[in-house]
Amino acid sequence: MRRLALTTAAVLLVGVGGWWSVRSAPEPARPGQSGVGGSEVAPGIGGADLAGEGSGTVAGQSLPQFPGTVWRQVETLNQRRFVTWSVDTRPGGRYLLQYVCLTPGELHIRVLRGVTESWSKSVSCPGPFGSVQFVADDDELSIGARRLNHRHVEVALQVVALS
Repeated sequence: MRRLALTTAAVLLVGVGGWWSVRSAPEPARPGQSGVGGSEVAPGIGGADLAGEGSGTVAGQSLPQFPGTVWRQVETLNQRRFVTWSVDTRPGGRYLLQYVCLTPGELHIRVLRGVTESWSKSVSCPGPFGSVQFVADDDELSIGARRLNHRHVEVALQVVALS
C-alpha cells in the first residue's frame, strides 16, 4: 500500500513538473546566446560534448527543476560507448532519475552501482521524459548513457532526492 502511494506521488510529481516545465519554458536561445552554462554541469567521462555555448538549451528546459535536485547534466552523446557520471547520494535515500532526449536517435540509460537494484532502459528519441525511482545503498551511484545508432543524441538527465 505504501509503495503504491509513493509511486503514485512520484508519478504525479513528474507529471506536474513536466506540465509546468512546458508551460513556463522560456523562448529558445537565439544564435550567439548560450544555453546551459558550463558552470551548471559536471563533465562526463566518455564520448560526450559538454553542454555550453549553443548546446543543451532545449533539453535543459525539458526537465523540471525541483528543490531536491542533487545533480543535473545536459550533453550530446557522440560515440557509441557509455558516458558515465558519479552522483553523491545518502545510503538508504530515495532518489528519482529523470531523463529526456530531444534529437532523433536511440538512447540507452543505466544505473549500475550504488543502488539496491540496477536499472537499464533503451528509448527512442525524441520523446517524452522518463523517470525511474531507486534507493541508494552507497554514498555514490553511477549513471551511464550512450547512443545506440549512428546519430548523435542530445540528452538531459537529473537526479532528485525524494527523502
